[in-house]
Amino acid sequence: MTVDSPVGASTGDGPTTADSTAGTLPGTPVDLADGTGHAEPSGAGTHAGPRGRRFRRFRQSRQFQWARSSLSLFLFRFRSPAGVVAMVALLSFVTSLVLRVTLYPEGSGDADEAAYILQARMLLEGRLTLDTGAVEPFFRPWLTGVHDGRVFTKYLPGWPALLALSQALFGTMAVAPAAVAGVWVVGTYRLARELFDHAWSAVAAAVGVALSPLVLLHTALPLAYAPGAAVLVLASAELLRGARTGARAALAGGGAGLGLVLLIRPFDVVLVVLPVIVLAAVRRRRELGTLLRRSGWAVIGALPLVVALLAYCWRVTGSPLRMPLSASDPLDRFGFGPRRILPSESSFLFTRRLALDALQETLEVAPSWFFGGAALIALAAVGLVAPRRRLERLFLLATTGVVLAGYTFWWGSAFAMPGLRNGLGPHYHLAAFTPVVILAADGARWLWTFLPAQSPLSRRPGSSASGTARGLAGRMVRPGAVAVAVAGLVAITVPTLQPRIDVQRGVNEGNDFLAALLPDDLGGPAVVLVTPTVPSRYTQVPYHSLRNSPDLDGPVVFAADIGPGSAALPDRMPDRAMFRLRPDEIADPAVPGSFRGSFVPLRQVTGSRVEIRVQVRIPGDAGTAPVRSGDARLYVRLGGEVRTLRTAVPVDAAGGAAMAGRPAAAAGSGVVAGSGPAGHGEQPGIRRGVPVTITHTFVLTTGPGTGPDEIGTAGASLPAELVVGFTDGTGPASGTWEERFPLVRSPGGDLSLLAPGLGWRRLPTVAGSGTAGGDDQWLPANAKPTLDVSLTGAAAR
Repeated sequence: MTVDSPVGASTGDGPTTADSTAGTLPGTPVDLADGTGHAEPSGAGTHAGPRGRRFRRFRQSRQFQWARSSLSLFLFRFRSPAGVVAMVALLSFVTSLVLRVTLYPEGSGDADEAAYILQARMLLEGRLTLDTGAVEPFFRPWLTGVHDGRVFTKYLPGWPALLALSQALFGTMAVAPAAVAGVWVVGTYRLARELFDHAWSAVAAAVGVALSPLVLLHTALPLAYAPGAAVLVLASAELLRGARTGARAALAGGGAGLGLVLLIRPFDVVLVVLPVIVLAAVRRRRELGTLLRRSGWAVIGALPLVVALLAYCWRVTGSPLRMPLSASDPLDRFGFGPRRILPSESSFLFTRRLALDALQETLEVAPSWFFGGAALIALAAVGLVAPRRRLERLFLLATTGVVLAGYTFWWGSAFAMPGLRNGLGPHYHLAAFTPVVILAADGARWLWTFLPAQSPLSRRPGSSASGTARGLAGRMVRPGAVAVAVAGLVAITVPTLQPRIDVQRGVNEGNDFLAALLPDDLGGPAVVLVTPTVPSRYTQVPYHSLRNSPDLDGPVVFAADIGPGSAALPDRMPDRAMFRLRPDEIADPAVPGSFRGSFVPLRQVTGSRVEIRVQVRIPGDAGTAPVRSGDARLYVRLGGEVRTLRTAVPVDAAGGAAMAGRPAAAAGSGVVAGSGPAGHGEQPGIRRGVPVTITHTFVLTTGPGTGPDEIGTAGASLPAELVVGFTDGTGPASGTWEERFPLVRSPGGDLSLLAPGLGWRRLPTVAGSGTAGGDDQWLPANAKPTLDVSLTGAAAR
């Protein structure tokens, strides 16, 4: 990565070093020990003793002279504009690594990151696709499509390949985004130099990019938006320089940059390259034939990567012209109408109204993501109307406008509106970011020309200040203005950072919470069934930090909870211990602030006959009203078939309670009341404050289920969910506990269940809350100690 200036342009107006020896080049060291410079102090040389003589010989040695000369030249170089930019690029690189470790250790919470990392790991293993049979139905990664029995990621391989290269060379993928930060800084400098031929305004543009919150965010993440924008900036600079000068290396390098972005974000290439072509053509309008011949070198640079793009698409989608994005779902495309990210997900109606709303929101929020916020936008407006180089200014305006207009037709812009302010920002529009900063830097340069070189007070003859003081005050006018301007830009930017940091800290806390739920040692190879509140058939959703290796050979493999079909997971991985991770499970939803999250071992229960032993511990204060006999009931449900036990609770003379009842078969969700034991009949209810324990056994069989306690599966459609529940009454004031077990039929015909099941609770309606009980109030919660279910599998009797 180099930093240079346009052909024939000055290298900058940085200060030089005066030298006391005639003919000495600026920055060349002067030996003060041999009489060519200042004399040595008294006591040095021969009168300093053996140690002084050795030190003098060392200073006169060739090694010392070379080291001092190199250091002087190094320091002189970094006082030049190009040297400053190189230092800013290095600092941007380091800042990216620091942010990745401190603020984004597991990324931003965007699940796209997991898709890029997975694809990078696939490339490291020499894979372009995954076998459908190996990943379905439990290990299908998020953001993948299927073609010809192979699973492919929705994204192109350019950025994942760079992440893989970073991993292979440095042992971490974090170096690739950090390198993007440096490339972006250098590319901004080179493009600004090419357009306006002013070194220090180009430096200001590079610094403005490096300090912008949007760049700091995206160059610390493994997302593809920043690399696409950064490489496009550098490629544009090289192509324009090559078109102007005929430099073949610049043209080929610019073409290669475009080819690389075609493998990352091809639509951005289309949007950005059009203004570049127009500017180059207008600049060389009298030599279009020469320009056309020169463009051949850009084609040569891009051609290998274009071939790689076509070959990749042909391999994974079956057509060289069919991109993986639309191949995974035809509704994932530009334009208006129903849009969707994957066929399994719900569609999103993208309308013209939503498109305009998204554009308006983007324009309102975007200034806060620049260094200096609205002040930088004002400087960009000044840069747009500044004299000279009007064509170049229109080019920058056109680039920004084309990107904004192009993404108005992308449904993701509307879908991403909630995260524009404090999430990922206007990330789709990153290619429009740098032109605004370059205009702002040149606007600042133009305003600089209006500042007096010295203060008018310093030139006033009657001033009482000394000449030296007046001169110093005069020379401080412009530096003082710069200091005030920079302080103002910082003051505008800093308040925007804390809300975004707070959002990311919330993401980090969620990741830490997941990590705390997972034990460090699971005793050997394990498979963890991940169960979110909102079901998903994909891994990495919604917990994208839980990632699998492409070949599923890690010590811990994460599986998606696909509902009742999850009961087949133990047969899929018989050599691994099995666990369930349920991050949203509530220990007791009736207690405000109750602990969340559970991690429990699972076991497979199989057999042609499964006994379901249920124990219910009815609290003495059940819900908001006493439990009445005939209201409380215990039930088992499989599809439309239900077995119900209605409780009858007599109160003895000592104040204790004993439960009696008789199970009854009921179709659907109806309840058939059972009578109490002989001599008791229906009892008045449970005495408040006195708990009651109920125990009963039901049976699940592969047959028709003939007894009152039996549920048959002969005609049932499996997989299905076996529900065991208890309700303490009827109406909104009642509470309900359920445990739901996934159930499948094994290839041999036996029943197979996973235990324990998933606990759910429906709380009683609080009096005066205005809410009514219903299925929408079911909460993922531990059903114990009220409901305790154990399963035992056996062969048919």
